[in-house]
Amino acid sequence: MLEISGLDFRYVNVHALKNISIKVDEKAIVSVIGKRNSGKSTLFKIIAGLKDPDAGDVFYAKKSILKKDRYKNLNGEVICIERDHGLFLGLTVKENIELGAWQVNDRLILRNRLDMMLEFIPYLEKSFNVPAFKLHAGEQMLTLIARAIFAKPKLIIIDEPTFGLYQLFADKVLELIHRVNIDLEIAFLLMQQNAIEAVKIADWIYELENGEIIKQGDKKAFEYFDCIDI
Repeated sequence: MLEISGLDFRYVNVHALKNISIKVDEKAIVSVIGKRNSGKSTLFKIIAGLKDPDAGDVFYAKKSILKKDRYKNLNGEVICIERDHGLFLGLTVKENIELGAWQVNDRLILRNRLDMMLEFIPYLEKSFNVPAFKLHAGEQMLTLIARAIFAKPKLIIIDEPTFGLYQLFADKVLELIHRVNIDLEIAFLLMQQNAIEAVKIADWIYELENGEIIKQGDKKAFEYFDCIDI
């Protein structure tokens, strides 16, 4: 589904990514783990189209999404969620969620999608009329994921889905990702500092250190991660 091939990126004095290659299969959860400054956020920004790599490419369904035809090749099937960004703070939770399907005009389809989303996050309904600026970090992340679900993509990419959240909301976010992956067959690519959380839900894990992939494998390969300095 998603293939990252030979990505290289340099800031002025930092070689942030070094020949990074990653694959995300359909219906899979893939985690990229690593401590701060390992290159996770830079990788996310390149995939999201916020930065251009010095070398390498990113393909979705075997088509490049780094070139001028990025949005045509994505065809609305990939949603990128950047922590602390993306919500329109002056709009309500419901209005933010409905923006996920801004191109859909059929009221019945919108109603069905809202009902579907509420099956996964029923507790958000009580906050529908609350302005987004009043939400705390955990509620904001749940709202961002709800909007992504509302768009019915095939792949959701999230930069640090649980970073800085209380454990209660971190668990809710992980549970939501796992359930959406199983029930809606949506694939996920997650950038995570927390190796324990990655082991809980990921089908395949890549470990980044100083811009390089130093280890990869399924969750069993990372069950004993005392050597990972997160």
